[in-house]
Amino acid sequence: MPYTPRHKTDRPSVAGRRAMGAVMASATTVGAGLATAAHAKADAPWNVWDRVASCESGNNWSINTGNGFYGGLQFTKSTWQAFGGAKYASSAQYATRDQQIYVAQATLRVQGPGAWPVCSKKAGLTRANGAAVRVDPGSGTKPAPTPAPPSRGGNRALVIDGIIGPLTTASTQHWLGVRQDGANRLNSRTIVALQARLGVHQDGVVGPVTTAAMQRYLGIARDGGSHFNYRTAVALQKYLNSKGM
Repeated sequence: MPYTPRHKTDRPSVAGRRAMGAVMASATTVGAGLATAAHAKADAPWNVWDRVASCESGNNWSINTGNGFYGGLQFTKSTWQAFGGAKYASSAQYATRDQQIYVAQATLRVQGPGAWPVCSKKAGLTRANGAAVRVDPGSGTKPAPTPAPPSRGGNRALVIDGIIGPLTTASTQHWLGVRQDGANRLNSRTIVALQARLGVHQDGVVGPVTTAAMQRYLGIARDGGSHFNYRTAVALQKYLNSKGM
């Protein structure tokens, strides 16, 4: 059975919850003795990334899941390349653990813990504890500058990564003629302006009707989606680039 990364909320079985409860109860007698040592390590950036990797891939830094996610921290190839991973390897599973963490830190600084929506919560990942170390593992111990946000290249074109983040949102707002407010997603005000452009009901919510209208406007097949999925975001980014936004 192919490995499935933890990018959606999983619900443990009743038996699993009971077993977990039993383990937790039996562990209370030894937990106090380990608490001090665990707390001392808790804030080390490498430790928090190991916890994320444990959740995402079972700490298998060379894993290829077979479903588009690679390496210990389960990068897609587009994210890996967009955040500088290509200078280490063509795909994350071929890079070292330290190199994968360095690229993950660059991702974290732009996208936040939500890039790993389930495992970041389980691991306690934050911008502060995950991006504290900024040493390029390909250049010894010399600190490397923080990578520039990869949603735009030198020609100000959006990277086609299928992620509607701050820069794609800003470009969309520029295209629609609304104020660029630094939001990291399409807020209701932007969606209302978009719905007006698409000629659909302006309720500020992206649902099946708005999604279908957006796909039709962008010239891609309608897929019955209820939100702007990866292929819709990719088409939007390509459209914005063609308009010089």
